[in-house]
This record gives sequence, C-alpha cells and structure tokens, in this order.
Amino acid sequence: SMNDSTPLHWSFNYNTGSQAPDFSEVLLTTFLGCSAETEGRDAAVTHVYTVLPNYWCGYHPAQDAETFPIGTASVHRHRDAHGLWQYAVRYENRTSGEALRLRFCCRDDTYRTLHGDWRVEAANAAGDAYTRMVSEGRIAGASEVRLMLNGVAIDAGHVESAVNLTCNWALFDVIPTLAGSLQSSGADVTFALLEDLAHLRPESRLGFLEALQVPAPLRGYYVHGVGLLPSYWWLHENGDIGIVSTFFETWVLTEKSGVCDE
Repeated sequence: SMNDSTPLHWSFNYNTGSQAPDFSEVLLTTFLGCSAETEGRDAAVTHVYTVLPNYWCGYHPAQDAETFPIGTASVHRHRDAHGLWQYAVRYENRTSGEALRLRFCCRDDTYRTLHGDWRVEAANAAGDAYTRMVSEGRIAGASEVRLMLNGVAIDAGHVESAVNLTCNWALFDVIPTLAGSLQSSGADVTFALLEDLAHLRPESRLGFLEALQVPAPLRGYYVHGVGLLPSYWWLHENGDIGIVSTFFETWVLTEKSGVCDE
C-alpha cells in the first residue's frame, strides 16, 4: 500500500490498516494533488482545506467509501484600506451537520492580534432538529474579552495587556511568519488564543517540532496550552500550511486562490 512506501509522520498518521478507505491513501492523494500556486499575501488569499476524520469508525459504515472526507474549511483574508486583516472563515462538517461562519479582524502584526468586533454563526442540522447560534464579541477596555451569545452578555476572561491575543484561524498566517525564528531558536513562544472566538486559552505555546522530506518538504510546529488540545501544523516550502492535525480531524490543503469565495 501507499502507506508502506510513504510512511506518515506520527502527528497525522491515523491509518489503522483495517479501515476502508485507507486514511494514508486519501491524505496523500489529496495533499499531493493540490497544485496551489504561490502568490503574494498582500492583497487577498483563500485557502481551502479538506477535512478528514482521524477516527473513521465513529462516522460512517466502512463501505461508505465515497464520503471519507467529512467536510471543508476555507480561510479567506484580505488587507483593508486601514491596513487591517479582515478574515472570513467557513467550516462545514457534512456528517455532523455543523456549519460555522466566522468573521473577525486582526492587526497586521506578527501574531495577527485580534482587533475590533467579531461574529460567529454556528448552525447544526441533525435529523429534524435545526439550531442556530450567533455569538458576537469584542475586547472591552484594554483586556476584557466580552461575548454576546444569542443576545446574552458573557465575560469570557481577560488578557494581560502585554500578551498577544490571536485566534486559532489566524495561525495559518502566524505560523509561516514565525516559522524561521522558531526553528532556529529552538524555543517556543507564548500567547493567548481565543479558540473559535469563544474560549479563551490565555497560556498557549507554539514551537518547532521537526522537519520532514516525505511526503514533501514540510516543517512541523506544535500548538498546545492550558485547556487546549494539542495540534500540529505542517508548513509547506511554498509558505502555505499544508496539513493541520487536531485531536479529531486532519485538514489537508486542497485549493489556494487570490479570489474571495464569499
């Protein structure tokens, strides 16, 4: 099998050898099939990721081979007239019926620190039940993270003024920026992460893991912290995050364009 000739790194190897389709084969076919061209990051860029389940047995019968990818995630960002990065994120999980829409704004700095207001729309279509949740948030004063959840005000915590606060969806740009210094220093960096713009993880760490040549030249980085499940981010030599492995899912870059797919 392809897994024998091209062993996957432990951080994204969820191949059991007993499931069909074969996790390694789908991951490698998807990853190696992406012909994303490198373009400038100054104006606008959209990355689209195919979402694979790490544990297939919980989703569908094994014979349902055609639906092995369980969804897609797209991250669009463009720099506005004020020099701020405007993000529009879509995440869709076809098996759970979960659909997320996130809009937020970041400063043009190393950590893409959150700025201004943000909005999250979450919908869930499971069976006949259909629920929708809207969360809006902002940073009040210098450090308070305030959320409005379906119209109810929630204090989500506070961040020390000297700490950089970013969002996990901005890590697609933070990691490429910090990649070289993290690798050469061997030290990790600490920051605050507002996970899915809802859960504050004030002590998160990012550091260099290792470099791979197979299945392509990739440099790996880890993100972990208090209350945060570890994730592994693999940077392609062209500057794009090619593979992200979280606890339940692995995302593989499928498309890249300079056009906003709204």
